[in-house]
Amino acid sequence: MGVHEFLAGLKPQAAEFHWEACCFCGREIRNTASEPCRVWLERPGEGRERTMLEYFCHERCFTARLANPQMRIIVSEPELEDGVIVNANQLAADDVAQQRVRCPGCDDKVFQSWPEGWDGHAAHKCAGLTAASEAERKVEFKRRFTHLFR
Repeated sequence: MGVHEFLAGLKPQAAEFHWEACCFCGREIRNTASEPCRVWLERPGEGRERTMLEYFCHERCFTARLANPQMRIIVSEPELEDGVIVNANQLAADDVAQQRVRCPGCDDKVFQSWPEGWDGHAAHKCAGLTAASEAERKVEFKRRFTHLFR
């Protein structure tokens, strides 16, 4: 039996999920639009034994962490000033999608419906970026704030 067949056999039925908080963002899994995942961690035990630890997370949190291993683990609630989210850097994509959001890079621009317009702002105006060319600036923005994109 191959690894993929073995892992497919471990896929739980919906009723088997233990709805705990996401091990990455700390939010309840059942209350979000992101698909739930079960993550197994195998650790050495005593002698030749192995210990399997089970964690639950949002699929988006897991894939964002794979894409950017340096990403901070974030647990926060949106902070609003005049109806604008001002702490986007501490939130996840589900928290900011289609919301009014202050740019997490420069704190100047207010996006009227996140993430619309991020690429133009990153390429030309965001003072919080250091890259020189338009393409490099967009890559830097997307890399630094990958947790805010779906």
